[in-house]
Formats: sequence, structure tokens, C-alpha cells
Amino acid sequence: MRRIVLLLGFCTCLAVAGSNPMWDNVRSSYLDLKTLSGYFKETICSGNQGSCLEFNGRFAISVPDRYRIEVTEGTQQLFVSDGTTLWIYIPKLKQVMKRSGGGFAPVLAFLQPVLDSTVSVEVAKDSTGKYVVKALVEDEMSAMQDLVLELSDDGTLITGFSFTDGTGQKFHFSFSDQQWNTELDATMFKFTPPKGVTIVKE
Repeated sequence: MRRIVLLLGFCTCLAVAGSNPMWDNVRSSYLDLKTLSGYFKETICSGNQGSCLEFNGRFAISVPDRYRIEVTEGTQQLFVSDGTTLWIYIPKLKQVMKRSGGGFAPVLAFLQPVLDSTVSVEVAKDSTGKYVVKALVEDEMSAMQDLVLELSDDGTLITGFSFTDGTGQKFHFSFSDQQWNTELDATMFKFTPPKGVTIVKE
């Protein structure tokens, strides 16, 4: 089940978030973020086996904790959270998982260092010359390690990110056709299980 459920070198010129104007500008923009939608590509690589899975689809986020993720390429899946309950629907298995508390969505991981001013970061350029932001997560038990945000060429937009989870799996997400602060229908964040599916509560 773990394999099919969607869960997404620096140069020496490093600087801490609070003293980096570029990161300050990025945070300022994202603090005004109310909704975000678009398309994503996700790659998950096993830390032990070295094999990778790829998923593509659409996403819609209503900050801080409502989201809808539709995987359209790869194993088809639907993730819907209203902030209190997360539904995970896998048509191939005719199964729906229901989780209380909203659940952790890897596709939202990029928001952590943006919304949490206590998270320290380092801003750098990667081998291609693009700006990246490395979040300094001190808690070794965190669900995310090595969280790195990828910025647009002008350093104003988060276009992708990567991290390693607690099991050693490596996640990478990239975004395209991002739509900011558009009105999203509230029904997008509601889910009714189809008839004939098995509902598993976690």
C-alpha cells in the first residue's frame, strides 16, 4: 500500500533567512496566499531499493489546511481534506481511507518554512545557477528532512521542492500553471464515498 499512496550540491554563498532579502520577499508574498491551484509532478524514490514512482495531476489548496489532490497519471488517486478529515480514494482498489485530523499532505510541505517564521533557512544557488532554499530542520524525528525549495529564475516563486521522510523515501514535487488567490468552490474540499467501495478508518 505504501508504494501506491501519494504521500511528493550548494555553492558557498549561504545566508540565514532573516538576513536574506530574497527569502524575505518570497515569504512576504506567500503570507498573502489564500488559495493556490495548478498542476504537479511527483517522484518518490525508495531509500532502500532505489526504485522510483512518478505521479502527475492537479492540486488545489485553501490555506492553511484544506486541499484537493487528483492523481491523473500513475496510480489514480484522490485526496480531499476539509481540515478535519482526510479522504483517500483509490479507484483501482475500490477503497477509501478516512483519517481524522486532516492528515499530512507532502504536497503542502513547501509551506512549512514559509508560514513558520521560526524555521531557519539557507539560500544558495544549485549547480544550474537557480536559487534554492534549504530549510534547517533540527528535529531528527521530523516527518521531513533535507527540505529544499526550488525558486523561479527571478527568485520570487516556489516552483518545486524535495525532502526525505522518516522511512528514507525521497520525494520531489514540481509545480506548473500556478493560479494564486482565485476563488475555489467549497465543494472541492468535500468528499462522499462512491457506492460499493470499502471504507477503512485510520
